[in-house]
Amino acid sequence: MADGTGDRAGLAAGGPSLAERFRSIVADTDEGVIILEPDGTISYTNAAAEFLLGCARSDLVGEMFGLPLAADGLRTVVDVVSDDGAPRVVELRIEPLPSGDGAAGGLVLRLRDVSDYHRDAAGARGEVRRKDEFLAMLSHELRNPLAAIRSAAHLLTRDDAGPAARREAARALDGQFRHLTRILDDLLDVSRISRGKLEVRMGRVDLCRVVRDAAAAVAPLAEARRQSLQLDVPDARLWAWGDPTRLEQAAANLLTNSVKFTPAGGRLEARVSGSGNEAELIVRDDGPGIPDDLLPHVFEPFVQGRQAVDRGQGGLGIGLALARTIVGLHGGSIQARPNDDGRGVTFAIRLPLLGVEVSPVEGDGVAAERGPAPPPLPLRILLVEDNDLVRGLLKEVLRLDGHEVSEASDGPAGLAALLDQKPDVALVDIGLPGFDGHELARRARGDERGREVRLVALTGYGMPEDVETARAAGFDVHVVKPLNYPDLCELLRGARTGPAGSGQPGDAEAACG
Repeated sequence: MADGTGDRAGLAAGGPSLAERFRSIVADTDEGVIILEPDGTISYTNAAAEFLLGCARSDLVGEMFGLPLAADGLRTVVDVVSDDGAPRVVELRIEPLPSGDGAAGGLVLRLRDVSDYHRDAAGARGEVRRKDEFLAMLSHELRNPLAAIRSAAHLLTRDDAGPAARREAARALDGQFRHLTRILDDLLDVSRISRGKLEVRMGRVDLCRVVRDAAAAVAPLAEARRQSLQLDVPDARLWAWGDPTRLEQAAANLLTNSVKFTPAGGRLEARVSGSGNEAELIVRDDGPGIPDDLLPHVFEPFVQGRQAVDRGQGGLGIGLALARTIVGLHGGSIQARPNDDGRGVTFAIRLPLLGVEVSPVEGDGVAAERGPAPPPLPLRILLVEDNDLVRGLLKEVLRLDGHEVSEASDGPAGLAALLDQKPDVALVDIGLPGFDGHELARRARGDERGREVRLVALTGYGMPEDVETARAAGFDVHVVKPLNYPDLCELLRGARTGPAGSGQPGDAEAACG
């Protein structure tokens, strides 16, 4: 009853008191419970409270509770070491406990383990801080190439700019395009890794060729910083089972990292060797090295050493993390260690080796730079793209190469032009107004007039499921923006080979950019 008559009757009949019944209820709960007398003396503890406080019942009962007593229901958080020796965060709340005979009641102290909550909250705060730092890094990394692009574009508008200045502007635009593409690709790869979607296409690959190509890709960056890049690759083929593109990416990331953190005029070395069933790639520099506290974390995403305000060394702190993931997917290992002379750092990749082919490799052991390939034979090309600027520029470049180009800016107009003109190739953006590129391809393949046209999907989406969607819609080739024009020329060069819409394995998986 509300007035406590029932409790008094129970006591008179020799039944259990309210406190006793309360204790029996809370004895086995996960929440810690301590009963305090009105003067603050501990009269009862359950097993959960003893565990959280790391004390036996005999050490608690009869002792005075040390915190101020205020039965206001407010929560207090304290740090404790529990019975298993683990540090924990415990939330305390004091509530009144009425007595069964109407006298002044004691207090109930409730204890709840909130360690996970506080750990998660601290982790969330850390994630927010790292996100803010990453966005600041990304902003800086994007502003530099954008500044160069703007200056180059301004230079090209000047009538008094001579041929040399125009060539330099074009070179700057191409270089910054490649730089921005690398940033975008790295960001996409980090996203793929976080979702377990990073794709590798395994096959027999020559590691010597991989390292030569990686060194050739990084050489211009080293030359710009007046650095010496020495390549030590045997005149043989070291065969491994892997994805050549991904392995080249891992090697190039190590070399790029060394270039960025080695002062101008420094020396870098890339060395490949094979022994038994293992190959080793060594990348060594004579830069300032890596601080001891940072060394164990260099392969974690977004980890970087302290840099000056101008962030002259640049980067987003993801290149080494990508290298570690790629190497792991190939059954290998990667490590970083200080050089014995105290200057610089050595990165070492070890990979399983299939075998060694000792016949000499043609050439001088250095990746040869090939000149630009001649443009493909003139084609009739339909360009379906809703972005006027992108469409206009690509149309003009294709026309300069001798192609006959028609254009459309939405799905319905693109389909009508394709069926009416029956071009050799249709370059079709996926995100179109009216209906998208996938629908355009499906309708074109469903009409006899569109079955022989070679369909090329232009899209900013490059995940494996995007390639499959394009293939299912009827596209022959899937091209990821931004377009790399030499790759597009290579694609157009083979435009008349193979039946359109054949969907043969690998056909729709070619990607430029």
